[in-house]
Amino acid sequence: MAWAAFMDFLEEKLASDGLVKLRAIRPAWKASSVEDLRDNVVEFQLLESARELGLCGKTETKALQGLLSKRNECAHPSNYFPSMNETLGYVTEILNRIGILHPKVL
Repeated sequence: MAWAAFMDFLEEKLASDGLVKLRAIRPAWKASSVEDLRDNVVEFQLLESARELGLCGKTETKALQGLLSKRNECAHPSNYFPSMNETLGYVTEILNRIGILHPKVL
């Protein structure tokens, strides 16, 4: 759920200018709304787009990709079962990342 909240935040941030800048760097994407982004663009590509638009740097993007990977490992069948402390750390990091991105504008 923490990752879903982060992606909701990021999608809204990417669409905050009416998707103008996102369409400029991704003209093949036919997204006309946040809902289109959610339905048609994979999360990894949205993270890359956020980097290209200056919302986060290369290192931040890699950290976010790591959080996405961790989310995928937990959400899909695997032998990974994080402890309560690992889970709290994950949620804390997601919230911190939102706090860092929140004041930035496209």
